[in-house]
Amino acid sequence: MTTRPTSAFLNTFVAAAALLVAGCGSKSEKEVASGTYTDPETGETAEYKVTSDDGEAGNVTIKTADGEVSFGGGAAHAKLPAGIAPYPGARMTGGLSSSGKDGNAGMASFEVKGKAADVIAHFRKQVEAQGMKVTSEITADQTMMFAAQKADDDKSGMQFTATQEGDQVRGSVTYGHRR
Repeated sequence: MTTRPTSAFLNTFVAAAALLVAGCGSKSEKEVASGTYTDPETGETAEYKVTSDDGEAGNVTIKTADGEVSFGGGAAHAKLPAGIAPYPGARMTGGLSSSGKDGNAGMASFEVKGKAADVIAHFRKQVEAQGMKVTSEITADQTMMFAAQKADDDKSGMQFTATQEGDQVRGSVTYGHRR
């Protein structure tokens, strides 16, 4: 599944990311910025809101006529796809999610004490139980990855990554579904 974001989305994303960085460093959960952004190329507008929490986690939400995207640090934005449970003991560290008329997508990052091979096996067992087929696997240095999709659905898929760092594993789950 390959999609190309529109320039309006890219411009909005860049502006929101800049606001996210500007919002970091606040000492309490609060709205740092909000308003409406107008794409200079298309004239399309998007609403945005940036919050900051104790200088550690900044969050951005962008709403357009086509849908919504949210991203930031912490568990609030680390949403796993339906039917996928986190590895036991994992701490969700951040992510993004988007939804619109064409489908939905997201990414959730995590960290956990353990072995990358065990984390990958945990997720693989879940996707196979859902009738999904592993379509690719890669192991490089300390990183293991695999991708999966349902046999009858070439518009949806999931990718799982786990990197060993000492006794810790840092990883992510990325997913998308096009209608």
